[in-house]
Amino acid sequence: MRSSLIKGTIILAAAGFISKFLGLFFRIPIINMIGEEGIGLYQLTYPLYSFLLAMAAGIPIAVSKMISERMALSKIGEANLIFKVAFRFLALFGFISTCVMLVFGKQLIVIFDWPPEAYYSLIGISFAPFLTCILSAYRGYFQGIQYMAYPGISQILEQLTRVVVGVSLCYILFKYGIPLAAGGASFGASVGSFVALTFMMYKYSKIKKKASSNEKLPGYTKVLIEILKIAIPISMAQTIGSIMALIDSFMVPSLLKDSGYSREIATSLYGQLTGKAQVLINVPLTLSIALAQSTVPAISESFARGIKAGLSKNINIAYKMAFIFALPCALGLFTLAKPILSLVFMNNSDGYDLMQILSIACIFIIAAQVSTSILNGIGKTFAPLFAIIIGCIIKVVIGIMLIPNPDLNIKAAAISTLISYIVISLIDFILVIKYTRVYTRLTESFVMPLICSLIMAVSVMASYSYIFGIIGKNSLATLISIVFGGGVYAIALLLTKTLTVKELKSMIKG
Repeated sequence: MRSSLIKGTIILAAAGFISKFLGLFFRIPIINMIGEEGIGLYQLTYPLYSFLLAMAAGIPIAVSKMISERMALSKIGEANLIFKVAFRFLALFGFISTCVMLVFGKQLIVIFDWPPEAYYSLIGISFAPFLTCILSAYRGYFQGIQYMAYPGISQILEQLTRVVVGVSLCYILFKYGIPLAAGGASFGASVGSFVALTFMMYKYSKIKKKASSNEKLPGYTKVLIEILKIAIPISMAQTIGSIMALIDSFMVPSLLKDSGYSREIATSLYGQLTGKAQVLINVPLTLSIALAQSTVPAISESFARGIKAGLSKNINIAYKMAFIFALPCALGLFTLAKPILSLVFMNNSDGYDLMQILSIACIFIIAAQVSTSILNGIGKTFAPLFAIIIGCIIKVVIGIMLIPNPDLNIKAAAISTLISYIVISLIDFILVIKYTRVYTRLTESFVMPLICSLIMAVSVMASYSYIFGIIGKNSLATLISIVFGGGVYAIALLLTKTLTVKELKSMIKG
């Protein structure tokens, strides 16, 4: 069950892709039922939920890192104590967050200048922080002992439940109005977290490592201080990153309204950005999440053991795997943006230009997240914070300057994301080199995957145009082109020796 970096990444990435695929069965009927305005109401409250989770996001990462280090040194009792301390802290934080959303919901609506109709979405998702915080403690534990299958399965269970419950409630409540239907869709996230948590608690009871009775354990307070010392800068970086989305949730609609759009159109445009374009961009970003979750314990173990060669190898593997998967996904989404949106959202391709901008941005987002994970793994948790702050400032300034421009409007929000993450990724990459003294082989990790991806993009454009010209059906032409592009990319990887079969088998075996 224990996974190498690559095997762990593959397990978590596969679970992530399945979850995103299931998510389409959530978004498509939701948008068809409540439209872009409804999905805008649904999406408005998510940045607040993400912000609250981001405040505690450093805890599970710290748990993963600390447990991985203790397991490498056979300190099982201390690893169990770390989980227990983190569990209690996260449960308390999650409970407070849920109470804040429930008790002060209407005041939050006023503070963020959201439409009053967003209240139902806020209440629907308000139970999720408590459940998700506890769930993240279990996921951090299993990632720390490098058992990636259970976090992956829990992710699929969470999404599947969210789809079934969210879509069902949206359908049932639709007759009472779009705002209430959006609230029902939001409640699906809370139920999904509960089901996933139940599964993880069961698996933990079965697989919990038993410690030696002779092992001397540190005090509760000492462990908590160590967790917070690692977690606080990570949480600060995550919080600032989520602040970018939270700022968008009130800044973008507000600036659009100031430039002459009605509240309804401003909400719909925001729905195009976050409820359509961002949803599909999250598919390749699934890889970066999986890589991040696998990289931290793998890097921490190599660093704790003082294995320089292992550290260098894991860093190069992380970057290479990131770009091998990220580049074709990004260029594929850019090339087929309009056909894919038409396929997924029933001939509604509005927002395809936003997806093209964000598809390029996701390359830099993935690079930044992998670099951040490496820095967290070696204990330099404050380093990424600097890059995130700079990026956040750039995003806000560009948004304020460009969103009121009638020729750009909502596209300016996507452009600001792209520019900010270009800066963040460059700063993070420089910091990795500075603190690890490991120089990534860019030709192998980036240039060759880029060449293969460009070959794939050209083939996809040509095949789509040819097939659509013959059959005249977008859905079939798009699906065939995607499959064809995947085959071309795989062949290109092998012919250019960017990735060999022997190398792939070796990496998976760890």
